Amino acid sequence: MLSAAWLYYEDQLTQSDIAEVLGVSRASVINYLHEARRIGVVKITLDSAHFTAMRLARQLSNRFGLTRCLVIPDDQGRRPVAERLGEAGAQLLSEVVTAGDMLGVSWGQTVLALSHAIAPQRVPGLSVIQITGSMLATFEFSPELCTSNIADRFGARCINLHAPALVSRPEIRELLYKEPALIPQLELLQTCTKIVFGVGHLDQDSTIFGSGTVTPDDLQPYVTQGAVGVIAGRYLNSAGQPVLGPLDDRMIGLTLPEMDRIPMRICLAGGAAKASAIRATLDGGHATILITDELAAKALVAGLDEANPLPDTPV
Repeated sequence: MLSAAWLYYEDQLTQSDIAEVLGVSRASVINYLHEARRIGVVKITLDSAHFTAMRLARQLSNRFGLTRCLVIPDDQGRRPVAERLGEAGAQLLSEVVTAGDMLGVSWGQTVLALSHAIAPQRVPGLSVIQITGSMLATFEFSPELCTSNIADRFGARCINLHAPALVSRPEIRELLYKEPALIPQLELLQTCTKIVFGVGHLDQDSTIFGSGTVTPDDLQPYVTQGAVGVIAGRYLNSAGQPVLGPLDDRMIGLTLPEMDRIPMRICLAGGAAKASAIRATLDGGHATILITDELAAKALVAGLDEANPLPDTPV
């Protein structure tokens, strides 16, 4: 297997040539190369700098003041968008995390896909912290699972927030925020240097309803006030401004203004259905880095004010 991998990737021999050198069939060579990638002997990466050169990424970066924007090409629906965005996000996150960082992590299918796609490595002194309370009903993409996965891949300290994301009454939230066992975790949230999060829309198929923490009735006060999207359980209107309602008094975790104080804010969201929620996120200045797909990027560009055309020059 190692010989096949070296001959193919380093010496650039064809699979047929390798089969002849090793005295095996071409099918065996293909299996060797597949196994080498599966167990991590061979790692293939794409330089994310190439994505930022794409026209849509440049336009979005310039219009919204992003420090970086990655737009992954449309694959005609061959693979789930969340999975593809997660892979792009994993590459970028591996590039930007540094020793001593405090990385805040939200939850959702895209963030979970990112957590699975990170190549195992070790970043000295890195801490990974959950920015919302726990949600047992969403174990497959819960905040605690996303956080622990990312910490494990980076060989980092994992800090879970040992409290529910949503409690039954505001008084309980007040008591928990005064609980000595929880205060150190809440204080650490305020020291995040980077954050990674997804964006949800508020349609019936939104992940927020799959979380088991809220119902359409719970969201009605927010929708009535103009909410179009949600970030880590916090709602925002089309201008990107926070929309407050009865859930906020019962919610444990970072607020939007607190997230905005984090220096690097990495947003992963795609699909044309999320364009309005992504636009609100960008208009509100909640992201410094955007990772999205071509369909969402086209919808974002098409929806911008024609009276204020986008520049098409590199940032």
